Amino acid sequence: MGFMVNKLVVIGSLGLVLGACSAATDTEESSENITEQAVVETIEVVEETEEKSIVADKITTTFYPEVTRLRHLTEEDLEWYDIIITRLNAIDDFSGDRETVYEIAEEYGEDPEELYFDWLEIWDAKMHGDNGNYAILSESNDKLTTEILEKNIVGEKIEQYSSGYNFDEKKLTTSVYHELHVDGEPYKVAYIIEHRDDYKIAEIIEFSIDGEKIDL
Repeated sequence: MGFMVNKLVVIGSLGLVLGACSAATDTEESSENITEQAVVETIEVVEETEEKSIVADKITTTFYPEVTRLRHLTEEDLEWYDIIITRLNAIDDFSGDRETVYEIAEEYGEDPEELYFDWLEIWDAKMHGDNGNYAILSESNDKLTTEILEKNIVGEKIEQYSSGYNFDEKKLTTSVYHELHVDGEPYKVAYIIEHRDDYKIAEIIEFSIDGEKIDL
């Protein structure tokens, strides 16, 4: 009986050893699988980050905006400017622009629509005349910036939240910035336009995304 007990004990011990070895092997294999999986996942994340870019493969730098030749202001135009701007300045805002010009036209016996059309040209000439005989007016400027974004920013969904610009009269350049959401992610896009040939050519000389300059 004593021999049998010892044999069982030995066999039991061997079972424990084999079980421990098997457990250790399973643990090592499991650890290796987890490590390999982690490496694969890490590589995939890096690859996705590197591939994501909202900038077109080739930046379009030259554009040809719609340019307006400004009205040559006569003494009569300047008189109308003084009359109309004085009345408008007395109003809290310019929401009644057309209505106010119509009222003035009736007071002076002028055709309301004709005077309003003249007023718009007079206003543009006063605002932009110091920079030459031509100008990119508001609507054309909006078309230009839209075209620049369409040509150079890529994404399934591009939303513009805010924008602004600063014109340098001496250098004839315009600094533009946009706050965009591209496929749900926020970005700050900025660029500098150099104007040539009476504003008929708009050349991008600097372009950046979130403060990082892009090679042109």
